[in-house]
Amino acid sequence: MNKLTRKALSLAAVVTIGGGALSFTETASANDWRYKTVLRSADGAKVGTVWFKSRNWHTEVRVVLTVPGGSAVDAFHGFHIHANNDPANGDGCIADPTLGSNTWFVSADGHWKAGTETHGAHLGDMPSLYANPDGSVEARFTIDRIDRSQLAGKAVMLHAGADNFGNVPVGVAADQYTANSPAASTKTQNTGNAGDRIACGVIGSG
Repeated sequence: MNKLTRKALSLAAVVTIGGGALSFTETASANDWRYKTVLRSADGAKVGTVWFKSRNWHTEVRVVLTVPGGSAVDAFHGFHIHANNDPANGDGCIADPTLGSNTWFVSADGHWKAGTETHGAHLGDMPSLYANPDGSVEARFTIDRIDRSQLAGKAVMLHAGADNFGNVPVGVAADQYTANSPAASTKTQNTGNAGDRIACGVIGSG
C-alpha cells in the first residue's frame, strides 16, 4: 500500500527523568505531507511536485518531476531551497521565457541560509537530483538541517547543471585549480555553479 494512503503510523517513546517517566508520541500520516510546492518551468508548465513532512523528528522530502524540455538528461541537477525574502527582486517564481535563461526566477533570491556560511553549508542545500534518460526524476531523502515549520514562503529551485557543493580545491598545487577571477570563486561559494534556474515553486501548506 502506498505510504500516502496508508493509515497513520505512530511512534511512541518513553524518556526516564529522575526516576519518573515522560511519554510522548509522534504520529506520521498521509496528512503530514502538508508542506509542498508545484514546480513550474519558465513558460508556466508544471514539471513536478515536492513534498515535505516531519518524520521521527527529521524533515523528509519527496520529489517527483520531469525536467523541462531541452534540459540535460542522464545527468545531475542542482536542487535547493531559496530564501525568497528580498522584495526588491520581486516575489516568488517570476520568469519571462522570451528573455535569457539567466534572468529566470531571480525573484526567488539566493539560497536559504542562517548567516554567512558558504555553499554546501546553507540550510537550503539539498542533494542533487538525477534525471533519467527520459527526463524523469523521483527521489526521497531526509534532512536534519531544515525545520519543516520554517519552509512556508520559501522557494524550491531546480537548476540546469550539476552542483559542486562548493567543493573546488583552489590553489597552485598540481591537484588544485586557479580561478580565472575572484568572481569564479564567489559563484562557487554562493551557488555551487549549478547553472541557470529552470524550474521553481513557492512552498505552501495545504
